[in-house]
Amino acid sequence: MKQLIFSYIALVILLAGCNLNTTAPTPTAIPPANGGNIRVAQVQITPAPTQARVLQAIPTKTITSTPTLSPSETPIPYQCGEDDETQSARRVSAVVNVDYGAKTAHVDELITFVNREEIALESIILDIQANQWPEGFTLEGLSVNDEVIPHTLEVNRLEIPLTVPLETGCQVAIKLSFRLQPNQIRDGLSAYRGFFGYSPRQLNMSHFLPVVAARVNGAWLIHEPIGIGEQIVYDTVDWDVIVSVENASDTLQLAAPGNMVEIDELRWQVTLPKSRDFAISMSENFVLQQVQTPSGVTIAVYTFPDAVTNVNGVRVDAGVHTMDETLKSMILFERLFGDYPYERFVVVQGDFPDGMEFTGLVYVGTAWFYYFDGTHYNYLTLITVHEVAHQWWYAKVGNDAALNPWLDEALATYSEYLYIEQYYPNDKNWWWTFRVADFVPQGNVDSTVYEFTTAREYINAVYLRGVQMLQNLREDIGDTAFFELLWEYSHVGDGVIANPATFWTQLTAEQIRLSQQTRNDFLGDPNVASFFVGVELEDNSGE
Repeated sequence: MKQLIFSYIALVILLAGCNLNTTAPTPTAIPPANGGNIRVAQVQITPAPTQARVLQAIPTKTITSTPTLSPSETPIPYQCGEDDETQSARRVSAVVNVDYGAKTAHVDELITFVNREEIALESIILDIQANQWPEGFTLEGLSVNDEVIPHTLEVNRLEIPLTVPLETGCQVAIKLSFRLQPNQIRDGLSAYRGFFGYSPRQLNMSHFLPVVAARVNGAWLIHEPIGIGEQIVYDTVDWDVIVSVENASDTLQLAAPGNMVEIDELRWQVTLPKSRDFAISMSENFVLQQVQTPSGVTIAVYTFPDAVTNVNGVRVDAGVHTMDETLKSMILFERLFGDYPYERFVVVQGDFPDGMEFTGLVYVGTAWFYYFDGTHYNYLTLITVHEVAHQWWYAKVGNDAALNPWLDEALATYSEYLYIEQYYPNDKNWWWTFRVADFVPQGNVDSTVYEFTTAREYINAVYLRGVQMLQNLREDIGDTAFFELLWEYSHVGDGVIANPATFWTQLTAEQIRLSQQTRNDFLGDPNVASFFVGVELEDNSGE
């Protein structure tokens, strides 16, 4: 969930007024997404035992640090014609040495990039998100195929002009050596970026490893960072990362996605193929719970001891509740949208506001654990489910979070409603009131993040008006067609950077006509779907 600022104070201050387009809906039960009946069996939570430490005889990985040298004019030798297409075009191997006490890290990284486009590339652009923070990223060395060449680094964009163009089917190796200094999580807007930050009991490192930037329509895609929403666009990457921690007690646990193997004390190897990003969190105070879904996915929930509280004399465990809701939502979303592609899914109690999604790992803000009252009528439930949904609407189906944020945020928010509809059907109208109507949202769903001056305006238009649009679309075309749309979009967009055309072209010409009024009501460009599918709409103006 990206920048959902829902503190109780903000709820009062930031509300704006307008009427809902439709009355509170009472949709029918969820129909099949793939032609069969959905039968969500009673969920039985059987905690899996905490993984025992098994030290593995994995060779020590070393990436020689790149020295600071003078640029060379020697032509860069490329390896061509040996591309393994079972791997991503972008591959990262890194050694991350963390000083937990100082909350700093040193990284040696090797990026392998294969040009799979039909044109030669004159330069390589790296996306370096950590550099947008003061002293967050300090580059110590960079080389291309072991040759040091000139480069420029501005905010989150590092450009490497190539002395020899990278032809189709050729690959290049980029080595970097750098230091990281995550921010201390304090108050204010920057606190919402606590996924690259630390508190007295937690160090979060997310969006911290440079990657070759995404390319869309022949252009490198890196957006200007701003405080509202997200501006990151990632293609898929194969990650192989060694994390070593020093200056920490032996109680420290690493929360990481993918396949995580402890190879020595406070030293792990983490592999995560075909992922949008790579995020880790660590703490000496984590409490770990694990459970396995019927499909074999291990869910790991990392919380702090204060997740267990007393409400009106009754002991409530927000960690157990988070585990329960995560398990149920994973079961439902796999059936509605398709299989979750990894063996593990990780939820971390984050000491920063709200929540944030990454591939295979999500954060849910500590405040929502504190406000947990033992029921599902709260943001701990909804934010958890929202972040789980992002494993499909962001991690599986990518999109441009700056220019088309509704493609992941509206769908993830509407997935909350599908969850309530399935597991708490008597509370459907509660969800529409609590989550949407109380904020009387306004604005165009298809807005970019750069069109808003406050986060509240952005959330209202993209998230909340977005779910109203999706509900109306569901009523326009019917339940069966709507769930087929979500299923098809999830599969057509798998592993790519989707755009509105990817979504709307899953509709038939007749469904485009049926949903024209919905687009008129919610989109700044209501004829966009008609354009994508070549539908000629009737002129109802009477002229």
